[in-house]
Amino acid sequence: MRWLGVLFAVMLAGCVSPVVIDHRTDTNFAGYQTYAMDPPANDQKVLSLDGQRVQEAVTAALANTALRPASSKNQADLLVRYGFTPVEHFQGNVLQFGFGFWHSNYGIGAETPVQGETTREYKLQVMLADRASKQVVWQATSRDTLYLDMSSERRARKISTMVQEMFKRYPPGTDG
Repeated sequence: MRWLGVLFAVMLAGCVSPVVIDHRTDTNFAGYQTYAMDPPANDQKVLSLDGQRVQEAVTAALANTALRPASSKNQADLLVRYGFTPVEHFQGNVLQFGFGFWHSNYGIGAETPVQGETTREYKLQVMLADRASKQVVWQATSRDTLYLDMSSERRARKISTMVQEMFKRYPPGTDG
């Protein structure tokens, strides 16, 4: 019976979406026909290659939708914006040791200092903004992260996978 509970927990963990999707509920997505890329003005040099990878992945993902590329940003219904949100993770360990005496409420304890390092990773966020109203109408954020030590090939594959997962659920209400 215990194994049944473990199996159920593993199955539920597999159901968690790799991306978080949000959208404006009053938006008529069928009214959008064209899109154009709108890269961030302050694209970080370290991520500029990733920006190119995102644009290629978005273009490939949107090829399977009703949206078509516009000839310019001024003629697009939607602007595709993307960014990389930094997330810091601390990886460390601590060894604790202690003993005590019950008599007279006295005790002794010892603890070693925490050792570890902080790593910075990045979550990808892609937004679709209505060009006319200048409001975001749909956005997706990856649960997975990119880190600086990844190989070029692995980064490209991971970004492509993230973007494909995001656009499986565009327009809202589709299951991919």
